[in-house]
Amino acid sequence: MKVTFKRFSLPYNPRKDKKNKINRHIVWFLIAFIAISVLLAMVVEALIRISIAKLAINDTIDSTWIGSLASYWGGIIGGMISGILAFIGVFYTIRYYKESDEQKEKVAIQPFLNVTMASGGKATRGFSLGKSKEEKKKQLQVNVNIKNIGNGFANTLVVHTGDNFGGLAFNNVITVGESINLFFMVDEDELKEGLHFEIQYIDSMRNEYIQEYDMKKEYSSIKIECGYPRFLEQF
Repeated sequence: MKVTFKRFSLPYNPRKDKKNKINRHIVWFLIAFIAISVLLAMVVEALIRISIAKLAINDTIDSTWIGSLASYWGGIIGGMISGILAFIGVFYTIRYYKESDEQKEKVAIQPFLNVTMASGGKATRGFSLGKSKEEKKKQLQVNVNIKNIGNGFANTLVVHTGDNFGGLAFNNVITVGESINLFFMVDEDELKEGLHFEIQYIDSMRNEYIQEYDMKKEYSSIKIECGYPRFLEQF
């Protein structure tokens, strides 16, 4: 029985695994190429030495020519090594510029979800953060505002509160400049120590990110520290 995984109705193929597989193929190709080149070099050198031994008796022009060729064998091997190094250099240069272009394209559409305390508006969606509902001694509702201040829309997927491994479903599309209100049910004593949550989302090109937040009550105010989006290599 074959099990297949999909995300957003598309086959799940981790990009990282693909890159590692390609890198392994390149390394094995270079090893095989160098091994074959060295083997051929040894065979050619052996043939040259045999030819020199046969023609040296007559001291002919041919023996002198073959002897000269043998003396330049180091240059031939050096040229092969230089060619291989040049190939590797060109390959990684092309790869560097390709990844640089991909990074620029990613930044041009990357969202950034800024979470602050809500100053107004009513939150209709919320999550329990920290202890389970039954264990909360002093339940407190914290209203927050999530605003997209990035360069492209964010299709939110889940909120990681620590309740489960995959997070809790949070399906909202937040366009640039748009904001939505959300609330968290927390324990007041835990809030003084500090609470942590994460929001996972994708951009218009299905690049997936996760952003971390720390919430803490200091004196009479609640402060929220926003982390930067962390790119998840999954497609």
